[in-house]
Amino acid sequence: MTLSAALPALPGRARAATYPDKPVRIIVPFAPGGSLDILARGLANDVRLGQQIVVENRSGAGGNIGFEAAARSTPDGHTLMLASEPLTVNPALMRVTYDPVRDFAGISLIALLTQVLIVHPDVPARDLPELVALARARPGTINVASAGPGTSGHLAVAMLGAAGVPLVHVPFRGGGPAAAAVLAGQVQAGIMTLPAALGYIRQGQLRSFGVTATERSRFLPEVPSLREVVPGVVVDSWQALFAPAGTPPPIIGQINAAVLAALATPGTSDFLARQGFEKVGSTPAALDDLVQREAARWPAVVRDAGVSVDG
Repeated sequence: MTLSAALPALPGRARAATYPDKPVRIIVPFAPGGSLDILARGLANDVRLGQQIVVENRSGAGGNIGFEAAARSTPDGHTLMLASEPLTVNPALMRVTYDPVRDFAGISLIALLTQVLIVHPDVPARDLPELVALARARPGTINVASAGPGTSGHLAVAMLGAAGVPLVHVPFRGGGPAAAAVLAGQVQAGIMTLPAALGYIRQGQLRSFGVTATERSRFLPEVPSLREVVPGVVVDSWQALFAPAGTPPPIIGQINAAVLAALATPGTSDFLARQGFEKVGSTPAALDDLVQREAARWPAVVRDAGVSVDG
């Protein structure tokens, strides 16, 4: 290889050789208290990169404010983003300024998790079949919180509506605020990630009526899946770490190795299990493939379920 042919690779290699040379931030596109925030703070404590890792919550517009901020960040590995399925759902729902495939480089899939339907104790229903019957008897009177437009909770509410369970979707700026609203009785119910609600469920402050995954959760084995009562209502969730597109591959590889090393430790594994996360870990290429598949499939799902940012 000639010297001129090798030169284009040198800047990236030079950056990788000194990375990181300042604190690394993880952008979380939702408010504190939700599953992404919980997971990001766990990673900030456990991932070893040689510099401090700080979490920055950039909530709003169903995650788009944080997604757009991360996409515009300098691709040098010092700004990362922890994201979930709204990254690939939102372009099917609303106008966005980012492309989930083009504008981000996958680092690692971190976890899979289920959404859970939580209900305030004052709601006059003892279980999921009774809640479904109540919603059908009183259409439009049961408000259900979600972590925001385009989230799995929003999709699950829309799918329940399409299946003949008329609920009113109430979006919040993250799973933490949504769970708090149900706890305060501002809304009767909510559908959000299990980590955002698990503490309230374990303390008996909120009741759990169903999970959105295909099967029951090992963390709540007594709680049915929604599809056991309303066939076809299944929404799975994922959470993953990204960098802006253009981040040098050696830096991506370095962060991936640090993340996988953290996920392999008993301390991190125990933390994730206590919070209701199913630990995964992946290669950057596997995460990029997941994003491509998800971005391609959501437009049809959104259309068929009748999902809109107003619903």
